[in-house]
Amino acid sequence: MRDIEKPFELLYGELNLQVVEHEVARKRVFHVNFQNGSKPLVITVAVGTNDKKFWTSIPEGRQKEATEIGKLIADHIRSKKEK
Repeated sequence: MRDIEKPFELLYGELNLQVVEHEVARKRVFHVNFQNGSKPLVITVAVGTNDKKFWTSIPEGRQKEATEIGKLIADHIRSKKEK
């Protein structure tokens, strides 16, 4: 398993996000704080009934944000591996 990411920032639309990765019960979760004061978001990768991975919020209910921000997080982590 890869190391936990150090805290990092992402741009989501025009918003700056502060992202911190944690490990909880051997699962990786990402705590996302929004620059504009919106309620923080916790997201993780889950596996659907078709064995396909997807990003989801904890608790559920912010799926659109989880999907969009999760993709940004994955791109950020992959870009570091390519260097």
